[in-house]
Amino acid sequence: MLIVKSHVALRIREAREYREITQVEMAQHLDVARQTYLDIESGKTEPKVSSLATIADVTGRPLNWFLYGESTRSDIAFTHRDDLNNLLLLFNQLPLSARNLVMDQALLLAEYMVIMKSSDNDE
Repeated sequence: MLIVKSHVALRIREAREYREITQVEMAQHLDVARQTYLDIESGKTEPKVSSLATIADVTGRPLNWFLYGESTRSDIAFTHRDDLNNLLLLFNQLPLSARNLVMDQALLLAEYMVIMKSSDNDE
């Protein structure tokens, strides 16, 4: 698959904006001048691998998303970050027996939904 510099730049900007990080803040995370970061985000300059890894870490996106734009299982942690954090906070407050019950039920529900989706696709 061809990695297009302009697509990588667009994904960098989208991830930064989604996390509400300014260009100046991102430049500081990368320890580069603001103009250097602007050149990366505009597609004028290709980011170094280490810079792209830092951007991925700061934005919470998987590294391969910047390169390929493919949906990965870890994307859910990015798109539903707040919901997952709230769920974990509540889950941790439950006694162990209740956690086990919730986990068992959640797994059964997820398995059922996957089966239903695949049967819908077969039709």
